[in-house]
Parts: sequence; C-alpha cells; structure tokens
Amino acid sequence: MAQPLWYIRHAGQVVGPYPRPQVEELLRAGELSGEWEISLDEKDWLPLKESGWFPVQEKPSHAQEDAEQAAWIEERQRARERWQDEGGDAPVPHDAALDEARREALGRDQQRTERLVHEDQARRPSRLIGLLALLVLGVIAVSVWLGQSEEPIPAALQQAVNCAAPAGEGINWSGCDKRGAALAGAMLRNARLEQARLEGARLAGAVLEYASASGANLRNADLRGAKLTAVDFSGADLSGADLSGANLRYAVIRDTRLDGTRLDQAVWSDGRTCAAGSVGACL
Repeated sequence: MAQPLWYIRHAGQVVGPYPRPQVEELLRAGELSGEWEISLDEKDWLPLKESGWFPVQEKPSHAQEDAEQAAWIEERQRARERWQDEGGDAPVPHDAALDEARREALGRDQQRTERLVHEDQARRPSRLIGLLALLVLGVIAVSVWLGQSEEPIPAALQQAVNCAAPAGEGINWSGCDKRGAALAGAMLRNARLEQARLEGARLAGAVLEYASASGANLRNADLRGAKLTAVDFSGADLSGADLSGANLRYAVIRDTRLDGTRLDQAVWSDGRTCAAGSVGACL
C-alpha cells in the first residue's frame, strides 16, 4: 500500500510532497527542524514537533546551555586542582585572586572553543543551499518512496516539450494539442501535461500515475479505469469526463472543474470508493 505524501512549509515556501522515510532522513540530516510545518493536503498545517508522526529532538534551552557551560567550567577547575595535587594528600590552599584568574582563563578557553565551532559552522552550506538540496532530493524522493514497488518511476524534470513525441513515461506534452487523441492503455506515468489540450481524448485504462496535469483541458475525455494515482489536477477542467472505475488516490483535486464528471466506482483521492451514480462529486 502506498505511503502518505507530506508537504513541507517554512518561511512561506512549500516543497514536496515527500514520503515519510524521506522526511525522517531530512530530519536526521538537520535539513528540517521541529518548527517547520507539514501537511497532507496543503490546507491543514501542523508543526513537525506537534504532529506526533516524526521524532523531533528539541534543542536545549538557553538556561540549560548556561547551566551546562557553568558545570563544564567547574569540572575543568576541579580537574586542574587534582592534577596540581597529584602525588600528595595535602589539601590545595585556595587563593581568591588565583581562583578568579583560573576562572577567567577557563572562560577564555570556552570562548575560544565556541569561536572555533562557530567558524566551522560558518563554512558549512547556507540555509538557501539546504533548501536547494531539498529540491534536488525531491528528484530521488519518488524512488525512495517506491522502494517497496517492483518498478521504479523515471524522473524527467528537465525533459523539453516535444508535442510530436509518442506516448511514454516522463513525456513532456505541456501546452500541446492532443484533442481526441487515441491513448487507451497508454503509459504516461510521470508525464508533464500542464495546460495540455486533451478534450475528448481516449485514455481508458491509461497509466498517468504521478503525472502533472495542472491547468489541462480534459473535457469529455474517456478516463475509465485509468490509473491516476497522485496526479496533479489542480486547475484542470474535467467537465463531462468519464472517470468510472479510475484510481485517483492521492490525486490533487484543487480548483478542478467536475461539472458532469462521472465517478462511478472511482477511488477518490482520500481512498473512498465513489458510489454508483456519482456525478460531479464523489458520493
């Protein structure tokens, strides 16, 4: 069974969706924190640390850090005294001025150590590079998620638009005119179909899993029994289309026109099976 896909939001920027193993890996790598928000539908958001889905290690508070630093300085002071007294049992005489000088020296040691740590952190990639790394990881996120599947899904994010190319996985038909095209049973997994014209296209039994069809025109298209898992239909026009028996699990149905769309026995994006006679909405 496919895993849920999570969207991630931080500082107004949304990335994803990613499967749970990928989100956990980003947490372990330090690319995410408990303050970042997650959502399954880009509508309801919740901080990672409050979701209960992912293990988030909170950073210690400033009070804890100050207490730990004071304890560390005190332990070093005691160690120096033990080393100075090694080989004898006589107690070490305490001199207030000497003790203060020792504490200052230890404080300078601590500050020097912290400065070296900060300089090392400054050499690391910036947060912007981290976000770019997230986008790059998105390219391989599908293969990570589908590690439980026998067939990997090829990514074709950089493939150029080619309206004359035959149907195939990862094809880029963005903005192409494919009205009435005979594509029954076609393999279009991971295809780019943004703004494509597919009115009246015959796509019964076609495989469009993980395709991007935002803004596409699919009026009166035949999509009976089509595999539409995780397809992005945001802003698409499916008016009068026949999706009877189609699988739309995890599909993005946002601002999508469904006037007169047949959904008999279709699997809806939330996993429900639409009742017989469903038209325009999953009943």
